[in-house]
Amino acid sequence: MGKINLLTKDTFNKIAAGEVVERPASVVKELVENSIDAGATEIYVEIQAGGEELIKIVDNGEGILEEDLRNAFLPHATSKIRTADDLFSIQTMGFRGEALSSIASVSKILTRSKTREQDGREILIEGGEIRYEKYSSMDQGTLMEIRDLFYNVPARKKFLKTPSREGSIISEIVSKISMAHPSISFRLVVDGKEMLRTYGTGNQKDVIRQVYSKKVHDHVFYFENHYDSFSIFGFIGHEEISRGSRAHETIFVNKRLVQSKVITTAAEKAFKSFATSSRFPFFVINIEIFPELIDVNIHPQKAEIKFEDDGHMFKSVFGTIHQSLREGLQETFRIQEEEEPDRYEQLRQPETGPVRIDIPVDVTKDPRVVKIEEDRKALDAMKREGAVRHQDSMLKESFEELKADTVPAARPEENTGKPTAKFPMPRIIGQFRATYILTEIQDELYIFDQHAAHEKINFEKYMEEIKNGHVAAQGLLIPEILDLSMDDHQLYLENKEVLKEAGFLLEEFGDRSVAIREVPIFLGKTETAPYFHEILDNIRNLGKGSKEEVKYLRIATAACKASIKAYEELTMEEMRHLIETLRFIEEPFSCPHGRPTLVKLTEKDMQKMFRRIV
Repeated sequence: MGKINLLTKDTFNKIAAGEVVERPASVVKELVENSIDAGATEIYVEIQAGGEELIKIVDNGEGILEEDLRNAFLPHATSKIRTADDLFSIQTMGFRGEALSSIASVSKILTRSKTREQDGREILIEGGEIRYEKYSSMDQGTLMEIRDLFYNVPARKKFLKTPSREGSIISEIVSKISMAHPSISFRLVVDGKEMLRTYGTGNQKDVIRQVYSKKVHDHVFYFENHYDSFSIFGFIGHEEISRGSRAHETIFVNKRLVQSKVITTAAEKAFKSFATSSRFPFFVINIEIFPELIDVNIHPQKAEIKFEDDGHMFKSVFGTIHQSLREGLQETFRIQEEEEPDRYEQLRQPETGPVRIDIPVDVTKDPRVVKIEEDRKALDAMKREGAVRHQDSMLKESFEELKADTVPAARPEENTGKPTAKFPMPRIIGQFRATYILTEIQDELYIFDQHAAHEKINFEKYMEEIKNGHVAAQGLLIPEILDLSMDDHQLYLENKEVLKEAGFLLEEFGDRSVAIREVPIFLGKTETAPYFHEILDNIRNLGKGSKEEVKYLRIATAACKASIKAYEELTMEEMRHLIETLRFIEEPFSCPHGRPTLVKLTEKDMQKMFRRIV
């Protein structure tokens, strides 16, 4: 039988820290929630190097009593609850009593605090040990400086992401907490640059404008509903601001930022009832519920929550959001009726006298001559029109040939690698529904998806340009300005060089705005903003430690949607050029998203369809 060891204080504190303090963002969340519980109306957050070097939180809350300052850093010490029964009616953000002791055990933490009645007090703790305690002059509130996080737990530091990524996670948490508390003024500074400032107006929509952008602010619908034991209210976004990831989905239960599969699924299903694409909605959902009906103690970091009746909550959230979207979209398409004009005003006698106009008439000219001249002029006009139409047709054909030449066919004689055709050139029959190209090879019918085919051609050409470091880019006559959310802007900063190598030249344009000055040339005149947002979503979904090649792959996958679209009529020459080019690329049989570019039907398949054979 093994020997039972009694762990030292230092050991079990570090174990507790591993559960509570997963990364710098965990520290920020715990301390900001403490400031909220202290009744603060202003909260200042500053970080350096993703929170590893410095995390500074300053608030104007009620402060910590002089006799409680030491006790605040002891294990299982808290002012939020007294007995186990209090766990079933949690009214505050923090309650476990492990946060401060866990943070102090893996960092160097300086704390200053002052209440209204007492003088300020300062204490320094390193690795869980108190170094000194003294009086300190300051205003009412609390200041905490956490330096060298995980300095004594090097194994924990190895699992952290880059400082910029850790900073973006902190920015996201602070921004979302600020939306839950619109009456509190938040200020976030990252590496000396102010990233967020809210003004405590009490209006959640104002905070959404500060956290995201004006476009998001202008494309959300408000919803609100009340039930016996809880209330639901918040904002759901129009499809125009939907994204390729769940980064813009936020849930608050009693103003606590949580994750809930029940609420998320209900909101997404309600949104998809009115969406034409399989993207994720923007939403901010607030639920105010009796504390006895939820359990917030099921996760070490209080990130998840459990409801007493999940089924009722699902139906309520779905119904509330569904009704809001239906009414909001109806209002969007409502046309204001024109006012009935004042008919009496139109019949009013004009004040001025009659206006006389003299029209010269040649009475000497014979009417038959006039008729002949009019006919001659009409004939000349028809001839000229025919010539113009002929010229327009020639110009159009020349333009289409030039457009087709922007994606040159990879012929064997033009490439030293001598690519070979992956399938024979078929005979083109025509185009079905301006989407599918019908062709035949011997007794087989080949159907090409023109969008998927052109997308794959552009994709391989683009990836080859990135690989060779020579992406063909074009400057925009008028740079496109994008207002990015905090997490999008941080993601852009992390991948600025990757985007530049992929043909996107961007410059800072204000606090969280960027100006797109150059884009890959094959994007043409397409609006850049949707593709840029999708590129960011693709990179975000990669997670940690992604190689540059994989990021380029995701960029190309998103950007190559600027290809020939469905329901776009093509000439026979354009269809021939498209298929000829497709034959010589590396992988012509599927698009970048895995869909087939062509399908085959044999004569036997057709005979079975028409029951010529069994």
